[in-house]
Amino acid sequence: MLVYESAREYFPRSDLRSFDERKAKLLSAGKRASYELELFSELSQWNRPSRRYPAEGGPRLRERRWRQLAGEGFELAHIALQLLQPNGGYVYPLDRPMKRLQELAEQGDAGAMCLMASLVAQVKKARVSNEHAETARKWLKVGAERGHPECQLQLGRRLLLGIDGMFRDPGRGLPLEFAARRSGYAHDVDGLVAYFQQRWSTEAIDLSRLYCWLSIEAQSRLSDGSQKMLRLLRVEAQRLESDRLKALASRLESTRFSLQACVELGAS
Repeated sequence: MLVYESAREYFPRSDLRSFDERKAKLLSAGKRASYELELFSELSQWNRPSRRYPAEGGPRLRERRWRQLAGEGFELAHIALQLLQPNGGYVYPLDRPMKRLQELAEQGDAGAMCLMASLVAQVKKARVSNEHAETARKWLKVGAERGHPECQLQLGRRLLLGIDGMFRDPGRGLPLEFAARRSGYAHDVDGLVAYFQQRWSTEAIDLSRLYCWLSIEAQSRLSDGSQKMLRLLRVEAQRLESDRLKALASRLESTRFSLQACVELGAS
């Protein structure tokens, strides 16, 4: 037992119940879409507290919830748990989850296409084979072409940040990001935040766009980026002796931005 505890991340996870495919067939399309959004919104912070699970015991509650979703017939949650154990922070071998995701992707499951890239991103690079990385990128692009919001988000994010083997290309990345946001996907906005941070100026529209996305980030992550921005803006206003910037900071602070309001602000 002690040997297994010290090397568990090199063996497939063994404490999960078998997935009941009969329940998957009974899961409605609407409920599956809702469960997909819930799962995807938590994956990048799977082993730490989030707005949904803010307490110290957040990862334990997340694991319980994912097990519940799997028990209701949502297979993507079951596959995520085969790789990730929120309660403990363990990462298991990628082979079995990737094999099943490829099977589902080949059957036309767009959610599975998106989950590949999200799971690969949680594994240390040294433990990800080139084959798995290339397979995840291939299906991510297919899923984005088919219009799945998570694939659009993750592909757009990678193009904005220039990561995961992709060159930085805001011209392609921004439309994908905005398409996902219009579908209600509000997580993982770091690509948009980075893009608008690079466009920092004293223009109200540039500052409003950046603050808007920082405020969206704070609604899903335990982040104080929007408050830090206001502090910097007020310092800048004082340095420039600008009543306009002081008023803008107050106006931004008093506004509760919605996801769609950020999208409507555009990018240029």
